[in-house]
Amino acid sequence: MKFILLCLAAVLAITNYQLEIAVTLPENATGKLHLVIYDNENDFLGEKGELTVYDLAELRDDPTIKINQVKEGIYAFVAFIDENNNGVMDKNRLGIPKEPIGFSVSKMGLFGPPSFKKASYQIPGTKSVELVIERF
Repeated sequence: MKFILLCLAAVLAITNYQLEIAVTLPENATGKLHLVIYDNENDFLGEKGELTVYDLAELRDDPTIKINQVKEGIYAFVAFIDENNNGVMDKNRLGIPKEPIGFSVSKMGLFGPPSFKKASYQIPGTKSVELVIERF
């Protein structure tokens, strides 16, 4: 039985990866950073992503987010700074973000956010991601 558990642990260790996300924050940003990880195109920019909230004060000291136990797959990352701490990305009447936002790989375009394909990374193959958060 111990042998089977050791084998299972070894397989799980092989299939999980570590990812580092280098975050560039806008000057004078306040609030919390909300990082959402999407693993498929259908859920991208919806409410089904995996959300983690970070304290901006901690990120200013070390602007790298380390994520362990990432499984093989394709992922896209979206982050925004919730400056008024209401838990949502505030937008104006036209749907343009009022709070700083950033996407993995790609930036917000003239006509909206990038597609999942343009914002995605392949794991394994990618060990670090750069995420620039900007005001619009």
